[in-house]
Amino acid sequence: MKEQRPFYRVFTVTKQEAAVQQIEAAIAAFSAGHFAVTITLAGAAEDMAPEKANGLWTGIRDNPTRPVPESKVWVGRLNETRNWLKHDRAEDTRALVSFEAGLFILRAMDKWEPWTPPMLAFRDLWFSSPKLMRPEDYSPEVGE
Repeated sequence: MKEQRPFYRVFTVTKQEAAVQQIEAAIAAFSAGHFAVTITLAGAAEDMAPEKANGLWTGIRDNPTRPVPESKVWVGRLNETRNWLKHDRAEDTRALVSFEAGLFILRAMDKWEPWTPPMLAFRDLWFSSPKLMRPEDYSPEVGE
């Protein structure tokens, strides 16, 4: 059988275009419930951009009322799931929460503008939907 996939193709993209592809794929993964993919792609897109003064990440990171006083520990907690997905960790399982996955998308979107229609639709969905903020409000999805 002759191979039909186009392995010979080469695309040149800017950082902006690559980040948009990652964010849009993260949004699609979020909608499918693939939160590991969501967090990984959105985290990669966010990391491609320079620090944004007064951006969403800066506001969360530097929040004076954060529950953890030490900045390094707080940042570690905020990125704990992304780091678990990237690095070898002792824990074999982890609960992936939709709120956290969505927040990773917003963190990435905040650094890359202009927003595309899928990004605008995600923003509208995020701000129009009730979000659960307490761990006890979540119940794990059970696979069929």
